[in-house]
Amino acid sequence: MSECKTESCINCSVENCVYHTMNNSCSAGKIQVGNCTADCCSETCCDTFKSRK
Repeated sequence: MSECKTESCINCSVENCVYHTMNNSCSAGKIQVGNCTADCCSETCCDTFKSRK
């Protein structure tokens, strides 16, 4: 597993997001996680996601 060289590192496997980097991390300055009533991780979503077109 590659080590993140930034101050804060968020792993990301969503390759069609504009913030996805080659080392599987998120380059967004901040992220927003959605569904505040979630009971498990599968019920959450990244509201920062922007599709690469």
